[in-house]
Amino acid sequence: MSVVLGYDGKSHTEKALRYAIKHALAYGEPLYVVSSVAVTRDSVDRESEIQNVKGYVEAARQMAEDAGADAKSLLEAGHPADVILAAARRVGADTIIVGRLDKTALDRVMIGSVSEKVVRGAHCTVIVVQ
Repeated sequence: MSVVLGYDGKSHTEKALRYAIKHALAYGEPLYVVSSVAVTRDSVDRESEIQNVKGYVEAARQMAEDAGADAKSLLEAGHPADVILAAARRVGADTIIVGRLDKTALDRVMIGSVSEKVVRGAHCTVIVVQ
């Protein structure tokens, strides 16, 4: 089995990263650091975003590896929740770990919540780190 971490390089997922590393080490499971890139039509913006995301995902993977975890990174195009859920199914994850950004009720109604969508769509245990 394995652990999938939904990661976007922001403070709420930094906390989830630290938790995911400890979890993967405690259970002796590989850790997949998963992030997504928005699908855009502008190739210059897309390439810039890909490089940015690759940078913080690789830094997170390296941090996990430095702590002793068997860490891998996955970067895909699409909505973050969809990417996390698809990656978890593909790697046979038994745990998905996501961070939670405090949003107002209006924010959740208007733009949704990645952590909420992951919880609702997951085939396995989901840990939401606050």
